[in-house]
Amino acid sequence: MTEDNKEKEESAGQNHMAAEQAEPAMGTETVAVGDRAVERFPTQVRAALEYAAANKYEYGPRLRNAELTWDVVAAESMTNDIVRVRIEFAPTSGFRGDSGIEYMDVDAAGAILARRQIRTPKENTPVVLIGITGVSIILAVIFISLMTWLKPEGGDPLYVAGRTLWIRAEQPESREFITYTGLDSEGDFRTWLINPENESENDLVYVKVSLFNETSGSVNLVIDEEAAKLLDGDRASYLPLNTIERTLEAEGVDKVNSPEFMPMWGSLTLDEGEQVVGMLVFELPEGSEFTELRWDASDSAVIKYQ
Repeated sequence: MTEDNKEKEESAGQNHMAAEQAEPAMGTETVAVGDRAVERFPTQVRAALEYAAANKYEYGPRLRNAELTWDVVAAESMTNDIVRVRIEFAPTSGFRGDSGIEYMDVDAAGAILARRQIRTPKENTPVVLIGITGVSIILAVIFISLMTWLKPEGGDPLYVAGRTLWIRAEQPESREFITYTGLDSEGDFRTWLINPENESENDLVYVKVSLFNETSGSVNLVIDEEAAKLLDGDRASYLPLNTIERTLEAEGVDKVNSPEFMPMWGSLTLDEGEQVVGMLVFELPEGSEFTELRWDASDSAVIKYQ
């Protein structure tokens, strides 16, 4: 062997050794993604998926009875032989949006040590609900001539006069979540769902509001997050939810819990002799009491609850 060939062989051998040293050893891999996570940590991944499927109650009322699909995002080796398994989950059919994400810490024997939900599934854009005029939408409102409406007698405390409108706000109703039926943009009946942002601690509260324009010509109304405030027993105030953005098409719901629910949201003109009826929705801590509703849209009034 010539000196030149010997040098080339030694150089090739050194390059081969360097390549071997640069390649990560299988035993030192700490993070595996997708299918590789299943191969690298089969016991922990299988345990996490089985636990998620068997304990859907933690996803809240909207998803606990739904058919879900889970996908492994990654698995990361932690200390003490614990593996953190990250999972995406979403309804199996009819879902359009971002999947939910959670992780579980699993020990070497497959026992679940911790579980945390990072994000719930969220629709990108709910199916458009039927509206009144163009972009300004108010859902399921009813216009009724005041000529056929009989005013309540006996000094109804929930019925008060503002500067231009008569306003009635009924007793608030609490729900863990709200399901109801209504028309979509094509005039077809569908089942709709509104759920709290914080499903584990909060409830939804809706208030049926009736607005009457008796003598004021035309009144322009904008019913949005600043239209009203609901005060609880501690005098903390809560603003209405945007029921356009928060309404989703319900999946797998056999019976609605609020069949008379009519969301109220958007802009409209209330002419003299007309009435509009609908519900404002609020999110409050579970078990809250209510002291008053303050109406601020195009008028001002305070309705006190006993």
